[in-house]
Amino acid sequence: MPRYPPSEESRHFGFIAWLLGVLGVIIALVFKSDDEFVLFHAKQSLLMWAAIAVIWIIVWIFSFILYFTGLGLLAIIFWPIRALALLYGIAMAIIGAIKAYNGEWWQAPIVGLLVK
Repeated sequence: MPRYPPSEESRHFGFIAWLLGVLGVIIALVFKSDDEFVLFHAKQSLLMWAAIAVIWIIVWIFSFILYFTGLGLLAIIFWPIRALALLYGIAMAIIGAIKAYNGEWWQAPIVGLLVK
């Protein structure tokens, strides 16, 4: 990954990509799709929110199955997983936005390695 110092405009679009989630990624890619710094941060943000959406869907499916098999109370066990996934996403979005705004080539834990 290149380590050149990004322009101020690139830093702003990297910030937007993290802070606004999927909408921010779309905005960043529409205006700065040729910038490696913006792409680096936009890919991480998009992958992170996609992974969180998949976790939520899987937990919902398990809860749905448990509910209709008569074990609905066990579905409560899965709810903290959704909350933790959302908290991880919010924390990484805030940290990623700050790092992008400061012009850092920061890799988010877990998703940063997958984007690389």
